[in-house]
Amino acid sequence: MNDSTKKNTKPPKRNVKGLMFFVVLVVGFIFISRQEPVNTIDCTPEIIAGDPDVIMLGAWWCSYCYKAKRYFQKNKIDYCEYDMENTVIGKKLYREHGSGAVPMMLIGQYQINGYSEQQIEYALSLLDNTNNNTQ
Repeated sequence: MNDSTKKNTKPPKRNVKGLMFFVVLVVGFIFISRQEPVNTIDCTPEIIAGDPDVIMLGAWWCSYCYKAKRYFQKNKIDYCEYDMENTVIGKKLYREHGSGAVPMMLIGQYQINGYSEQQIEYALSLLDNTNNNTQ
């Protein structure tokens, strides 16, 4: 047999660099997208009786709801949450307040749709002023 008719019996080389790049990319994505856990404080009758500063209507899949809960906990803001998809009261409040973006936050007489730290702080400051004037 001459050289031109020899068959290549070696297995094909795999692209190790490409595979390593893919693995590093996936691990990096997982690391970056990992979120620190936050506690969900459900609106129970006992918590509602304590008159929390914020009642939030949210959903488990909502990234802005997660950010809002993290913000409340970091700033020690008294809040609770109704799941607007899976609780009877949450569904009812969501409909009564015109639906719209989640999270929906009820702070005193104010309603905030979506997540905005500035709007939350403003509504809480008005709530504080109202509470200070009635005492």
